[in-house]
Amino acid sequence: MRNSVIAATGSLIFLLGGCVSYHPKPLDPRAELAGLDARTLPAGTLVQLRDAAAEPPYAPVFDASDGLSEAELMAVAVMLNPDLQAARASIGETEALLITAKTLPNPEVGIGFGVGLLGTDGFKLDTDLLFELLKPGEREARQAVATARIALTRVEVLAREYEIAAEVRRLAFNVAVAEQAIVVLGAELALRQQAADLVRRRKDVGEANDLDISAVDLELVEVQRDRRLAQIELDQARLVLNKGLGLPPSTVITLESSGRPLDVPLIDAVQFGDLDERLLSSRLDLKAREAAYQVSEEELRLATARQFLKLKAGPLYEHDGVSENFAGVSASVEIPIFDRNQGEIAEKTAARDRARAEYTAALHRLRSDAAAALARVRAIRAEIDTQEREVLPLLERSRTLSRGAFEARELNVLDWVTAQQRALRTRRAYLDTVISYRRALLDLEALSGFPVWRFAPLPEPSTLSPQKRNAP
Repeated sequence: MRNSVIAATGSLIFLLGGCVSYHPKPLDPRAELAGLDARTLPAGTLVQLRDAAAEPPYAPVFDASDGLSEAELMAVAVMLNPDLQAARASIGETEALLITAKTLPNPEVGIGFGVGLLGTDGFKLDTDLLFELLKPGEREARQAVATARIALTRVEVLAREYEIAAEVRRLAFNVAVAEQAIVVLGAELALRQQAADLVRRRKDVGEANDLDISAVDLELVEVQRDRRLAQIELDQARLVLNKGLGLPPSTVITLESSGRPLDVPLIDAVQFGDLDERLLSSRLDLKAREAAYQVSEEELRLATARQFLKLKAGPLYEHDGVSENFAGVSASVEIPIFDRNQGEIAEKTAARDRARAEYTAALHRLRSDAAAALARVRAIRAEIDTQEREVLPLLERSRTLSRGAFEARELNVLDWVTAQQRALRTRRAYLDTVISYRRALLDLEALSGFPVWRFAPLPEPSTLSPQKRNAP
């Protein structure tokens, strides 16, 4: 009896030894909000950036003092964006699938007990310990499914990083556009103020009247109104950029492009045929769909492996009567006569076909969108070249002539105001064309693929390049 108690106690300790205890982790909304408010840009200048192809020694050093570049903005968003942090947390869930896939089924213990009746001596005891024997290739298929799902989750996180990086580039450009609008309107406001002062001086000498003053004042307040509205747009654009970066709304972000006019960058000689290779090599959402298709392949493989018979086997012990004891082997077989997993196999086959069709549809959509974006970039660039060649020289000449005529008193105030309004509309139309071109270029790069910059660990001092900073 004592030995039985010791054995039972040891077995219980063995079974409980591998159990995991539960540790609660309550959610404190105020603490989470405080954590969001405490977020700042990385401190110091020793944090480096890198893309997928650059080695850390040749990567630019992070420095927010001179304004954040496009690469630095992407790295901050990839590190701090809460949506990305939530997406990365899902990797742990899928990694747990591999633990489950590697775990063998628990054994089953069967016990039967009977007492003698009608004068029969003794009792009957039947015990067996059955182990489920996995079907051929089932365990490998389960692990392959788990591994494919882990790969899918990781690629989905990378694809989400790509989307966030592309969105941050657009948001930063919105801020640059709003800043440029304020600069343009500020210059226009200065011109309108000079005109108002000039008209008042003319009135003092009898060369202008109240109608002229009213006209220039109305023009002045309209530009002031547009500048106030542009400041509101700038404030909103900065708030949206902070949201995309994962920073508090009160954080002040200075862009490297702040204070600079919008340039018109040249595009690479990208042909429609080159887009296909760039899509296949750079679009991470296509990589995610490839990983999803691989998951469907492995799930079909697992479903196929489960169509064979199920076998359970293990030792048995039997006591019969008073002193008869038996030991042997017990087995249980599920014969797949009716259910050979046909339903799951058909379902997974259809799921694989659907995954392939979704990949093809996504590839077609991205290819068409990229071709349309490239055509739009080329068309708008041609329009910019035409305006720079034909419209801007005429605008500058008209502005010079109208101002000279106004100062020479050959042009009355109303005609001069009309000329200024026409010139302002022309300049804004050119600026809108440049903005459209830059937006189309961002869309083309987002569709065809671009490198996503991230923070990289600082290398050893001995491996640092003599050139401490390279502009990204």
